[in-house]
Amino acid sequence: MKKAYNLLILTSILLNGAWSQEVDDLKTYGFINIATDSLDVPFFVDGFYVGNHPLKGPIPVLPGFHEVSYIPPDIQDETIKKTLTEGIKRIYVAENDTLDVFLFYDHYLTQVESLHQELQIQNYVGFSLFATLLFVMFRIF
Repeated sequence: MKKAYNLLILTSILLNGAWSQEVDDLKTYGFINIATDSLDVPFFVDGFYVGNHPLKGPIPVLPGFHEVSYIPPDIQDETIKKTLTEGIKRIYVAENDTLDVFLFYDHYLTQVESLHQELQIQNYVGFSLFATLLFVMFRIF
């Protein structure tokens, strides 16, 4: 009986120590609580998908600067980032702090897609003009 009691106490101490270690580890993180004005919007933190709105809880991150958005990283471009300031937020999260971030979604994602298409068309036109210029230059000389 005494062995079982000692084993129970030892197990309790080990589990309590492991739990307190996890709590201490969480104190070195910051948290981001993301919200938006529409349902089922995908969220990205530093280009990584973290879930759809509404999220179940805050997202743990390392302290420092982070980028929060609903714009997929494969269509993010500097032009788009400068134009859609309400869809991409650059934030600083302090250690053991929770930062609330609200992103306005309403019609911005359609703007992102149209801006992305415009940028691709501009690239194609620019490349075509450059190729035409080179062709004309080589034909003259």
